[in-house]
Amino acid sequence: MMEVSTSGPATIVEDMRPQQRFTSPNVATEPTGGGPVRIRITEAENGQGLVEMWLDYEKADVPSRAYFADYVDVLTGRADVTLIFGRLVPGTKKLRTQVEISFSRDSFVAQLWKSSRAFHEVLRKNLEFRLPPMEGAVYSDTVHTSRANNVFMAMLGEEAILDFYYIAPSEIHFVKAGRRNQVNLDPVIRISLPSPLVLEFLDKCDDLVSQMPEAQRIIKREEEAEK
Repeated sequence: MMEVSTSGPATIVEDMRPQQRFTSPNVATEPTGGGPVRIRITEAENGQGLVEMWLDYEKADVPSRAYFADYVDVLTGRADVTLIFGRLVPGTKKLRTQVEISFSRDSFVAQLWKSSRAFHEVLRKNLEFRLPPMEGAVYSDTVHTSRANNVFMAMLGEEAILDFYYIAPSEIHFVKAGRRNQVNLDPVIRISLPSPLVLEFLDKCDDLVSQMPEAQRIIKREEEAEK
């Protein structure tokens, strides 16, 4: 953690590591391009393999779409995990609008949850203000839904951002086939929100991972790949 002087008390400045690594069960080759994504394949006897990905968010484009949220939730769906970010009508529990971002279960555990452990711990230890629990929110009919499989988080005092990105399966295919030499990282959306709400969001992610039967398998795979 780093602290910088301001006109008032010191402001906490923290982010996830700009360079991240995680794995995904797939097949590919290692590209030679200089973009934000690097991958390497480990072949398996059954014809499948393990893709190791290194992401450098300092080289990634900032999402052009942005949304401010004062409500979050994390829910499991039929085939995915849905992250809900909403804007409440002031003084009520009704959401005026909401953004839903869908993650595969694998990406949710391997990328979002695993890469945010240190960031989550910093929030737990350093945030002096916690939001009171809120139940019974009334969801909005005005919904925008997107797919993502990567997120970068950063915080400056009480302000925070979550930048979501997506790597399409076709990107891996084209690199594997030798038609491209780098994987494109598509910017999806930037969610701006108060830092205490990021803590609430990561607490909910943590609770969900503890309830997912496949989470331990994914975590074990990640740990073995790091050896």
